[in-house]
Amino acid sequence: MLEDIKYLALQGGGIRCAWQAGFIAALQDKGPFQPSAISAVSASSAVACALVAHRLKFAVSCFKAAIERYKKSSHLSRSLRGERIFPHAEIYRSVLLQVFDQIAMEKLHAGPDIHVVVTRTSASLPRYPGLVLGVSLSAFKALRSRHGYQRFETRFGFTKEIIPVKKCATPAELADLILASSCTPPITPWYSLHGRPVLDGGLCETIPLSGLPEKWEKTLVLLTTKPSSLSCFPGIVYAEPSRDLAVASWDYSNPNKIDDLYAVGKKDGSEFLKIAETLARRNCS
Repeated sequence: MLEDIKYLALQGGGIRCAWQAGFIAALQDKGPFQPSAISAVSASSAVACALVAHRLKFAVSCFKAAIERYKKSSHLSRSLRGERIFPHAEIYRSVLLQVFDQIAMEKLHAGPDIHVVVTRTSASLPRYPGLVLGVSLSAFKALRSRHGYQRFETRFGFTKEIIPVKKCATPAELADLILASSCTPPITPWYSLHGRPVLDGGLCETIPLSGLPEKWEKTLVLLTTKPSSLSCFPGIVYAEPSRDLAVASWDYSNPNKIDDLYAVGKKDGSEFLKIAETLARRNCS
């Protein structure tokens, strides 16, 4: 069954993407799982890269350890030391550089294509965090409908760009790409990528199907939320969490939440395989 899945699309969701890591780990327990193309956005791009570099469980353990180190540091104490109030981007980057060394980069260059979605902002958009936050919140509201986002895009000049991971030559460049796709000021700094401003890719496409090849083949889409509606295309199979993942995208308060998300993902991945195997047996009978 796993060999039938040609493409993988991963919805964003910040820390909730640990559910995707657990789900994929359950698939790997069954047998080799490496799609020929992967499309990802925001934090799911780190999951995609960890999958291809064969460092999925290592990435989860590194992330847990990093949160444990920082959780006792208060916002006030960081401010008094002249550090950013929100340590999230610092934690994120340190984990990415720990997980993806040059050996991992070689595996990524030799493996299947991974495409990461980023949102490009207008060159005329003022660059200060308050406006960026307000624009981001407006975008999430507008994304409730496709037409709503199109009006938003026209007004503010936001566009979608899909960037291949293989364009990154070094671990630092890969970290820049993943952080760019996750850029949500003021939680993160305002980022630029290749000389142009960026924001979270999920503002343009929460389920990044456009990063896959145009020729449709069997595609597994791993969600981190229970969306109100989904685009149905032949060959696409959606898998969603069995329960609401009631945790905020940037909730770095407790590393135990990662264990919980990962465990739910493994359970759901195992159930997914059981259902798929049952259907396959019925089709053969």
